[in-house]
Amino acid sequence: MSVKCRDIMWLMEDLAPAKLAEEWDNPGLNVGNPDAEVKKILVALDATEAVIDEAVEKGADMIVTHHPLLFHPVKKINYDKPDGRKIIKLIRNNINVFASHTNLDTANGGTNDRLADIIGLKDIKVLSVSTPEGMGIGRYGILDTDTTLGILSVKIKEALGLDAVRVTGNLSRKIEKVALCTGAGFEFIGDAVRAKCDVFVTSDVRYHEAMEAVDMNIAIIDATHYATENIIVPVLADYLRHKLENRGAVDVEVIESCVDGQTFVHI
Repeated sequence: MSVKCRDIMWLMEDLAPAKLAEEWDNPGLNVGNPDAEVKKILVALDATEAVIDEAVEKGADMIVTHHPLLFHPVKKINYDKPDGRKIIKLIRNNINVFASHTNLDTANGGTNDRLADIIGLKDIKVLSVSTPEGMGIGRYGILDTDTTLGILSVKIKEALGLDAVRVTGNLSRKIEKVALCTGAGFEFIGDAVRAKCDVFVTSDVRYHEAMEAVDMNIAIIDATHYATENIIVPVLADYLRHKLENRGAVDVEVIESCVDGQTFVHI
């Protein structure tokens, strides 16, 4: 059975409708041809040059990512610039790139729900509601076992495969209610406070933001942008495999990127 790029686009739309994306976002087909035939899909967090090289090496003709390759209008494509190199490499190798970003953060079963599952939250609710249907960014819920900030921090560090996490607050503090937002989500700290959460799990927290959290008496666990969102890669891969198998498209291979895209390391 022949599968087109647009077929994969529709499968992703079913999972995370583009209407759920933030206005500033740029999900969808960033580079490619909707009518192109697809035989191998590489799923990754970002379409970095290393991931594009991986797609070329492994013969993938489509890359599905969480972060869009292009956020802003492109006025020039210069081969000696990072974006230009990536775009020309994609075009020369007939590789399509599709992204599902803040719409996937918002969608049921998306990045935030996945992190909530990993942490083990119960009674999960949306942190910042943005649609009439009650959907939105972030999640919060309760833990069904007694724990402390220190123990929870270690659990999250190990579950996400990190060497360390950054933490603000008393490590002996008892934690019952947890808020989270994958990626850079400090802007939703007020929602976490209003929900009377003990800790907010997110990433990319700056010094003065951490001080603000201390003043609001809410702990912070910064588990890195990459680790809090790369958890969606196997979820997307399994979703596409299942949907394609149900359509009888058994010849389309879906693989997960082996590129480690973690920007920061602890030494």
